[in-house]
Amino acid sequence: MLTPFKSNYDTLTTNPERGPEFYLARHLRRKGLRRVTGEGRLGRLRETSKFKQASIADILSDRLDRCVTNEFRFYEWNVLTLCAYCHTRLTKRTTTRDHVIPQSQGGPTSPDNLVPACSRCNHLKANKPLWKFLLERQRPELRVRLTAN
Repeated sequence: MLTPFKSNYDTLTTNPERGPEFYLARHLRRKGLRRVTGEGRLGRLRETSKFKQASIADILSDRLDRCVTNEFRFYEWNVLTLCAYCHTRLTKRTTTRDHVIPQSQGGPTSPDNLVPACSRCNHLKANKPLWKFLLERQRPELRVRLTAN
C-alpha cells in the first residue's frame, strides 16, 4: 500500500493554527488600518530592489527581468494605486485603466500601455495624445472651448 506524498505545499500540515489575533490582523490589514512591512508582494518588491536597482525608465524601456517588471506592475495596480496624472490615492472602486496611447490612435491594450487613473483624469484625457493632455493640465487657457452654434 502506498502512503500519500507530503510536501512543503501540503496545506493540511504546514499552516499554523489561526486564532482570533490572526483574523483581526487580517481584517485590519485588508481595510488599510494596519500596515505590515516586509510581507507579501511588497516585501518581495523591496527584496528585489535591494539586488537590482531600477528606475521607472528601466521598466518602461524593458531593460529588466520579467519578474521585476511583474512585481512593479502588481505594486502599481494593487498596493499603492495612484492616479498617473493627478497622483490621488485610488481604491479598487475608483481605479480606471487609461491607455497612454489611445486605442483610437492605434494604441494596444497591453500592460505597457495601461496606467491607473481616476475617472476624472481618464475622462478629461479621452482620446488626446499624452503630451497634449499634460500641456492642457499645466496651461488651462490652451483648452479648446466648444461653443454652441
